[in-house]
Amino acid sequence: MQHIKTRLRLAESELIDLCDERGMLKFLFQPQNSQESACGLLKARESFIVCVIERMSDGAYTSVSALLSSVHSAVLETLQTQIDNLEKTRLKQLQIVQELAAQVLAASEKNSAQTLTKIIKKRKKVTHVNAPDEVQRNTGDKKSRN
Repeated sequence: MQHIKTRLRLAESELIDLCDERGMLKFLFQPQNSQESACGLLKARESFIVCVIERMSDGAYTSVSALLSSVHSAVLETLQTQIDNLEKTRLKQLQIVQELAAQVLAASEKNSAQTLTKIIKKRKKVTHVNAPDEVQRNTGDKKSRN
């Protein structure tokens, strides 16, 4: 991918991918594919179109455009559909992560509440340990009066 960017004089930060002649993206930019060899991901002697993928600052996928000028509109539609699906998947994953974070926070708050309850119970026990002495002193006083 770095070689392609260099040859096409694209910025290092540019997010690019390849698609076949039907418009099917190879998703070479995704982390699970970024370290693999091209031989394992691409077929030999197949033609590819370089595509630029646009993302927002928050990571949202917005659009895809082919760098080849004579691309059929059906291919462009297929590309955009894939990017739309990729964005839907990203949003679902983000929602799952947020739900898990909320569950972890709730669990930690619950554990904090349980810990606080244990501390309070221990303090009550300490108070009760001291309390019988006072009661015994008072009862001792009563016995002496009899």
